[in-house]
This record gives sequence, structure tokens and C-alpha cells, in this order.
Amino acid sequence: MAIAKRLTIDNVNLDNEPEMDAFDDQVLTGGIEQVRAEGDELRRRGLIDGHGNLLLNELPADMKEDSERDFGG
Repeated sequence: MAIAKRLTIDNVNLDNEPEMDAFDDQVLTGGIEQVRAEGDELRRRGLIDGHGNLLLNELPADMKEDSERDFGG
């Protein structure tokens, strides 16, 4: 059964199994698209390679052992 409306947590009928299946598919598809977009951005910025491996191992200056840092706590 095709669901025509955009389902949200506010409007999905929790008692309707086909609608819940469509909602699950919609959420998973959106999540996969977001992860792919974020991976593309990290590759574009040169932070990861084509296999998802981190290319930079250097810590920012404020995270190094000898830095003066304050975490506000």
C-alpha cells in the first residue's frame, strides 16, 4: 500500500502496520541519504579517504597535552 502523505512521528498511525512499515522505510531512507551526504562532505574536505579512513591524525592545538584549556566545568 503506497502512502501518499509525508509521515512524521506526529501523524503516523501507530496501529496501522502498513503505515508504520512505510514510516520505517521513510526514516531509514532519509538516514542513509544523510550519512552518504556527510561522508561525501568529509571526503570533499579531505578528512576521510574513499574507504572512510581518517586522513588526519593531528589533534587541534587546544586538545594537545601541553595546551592551556578550560572545559568550563
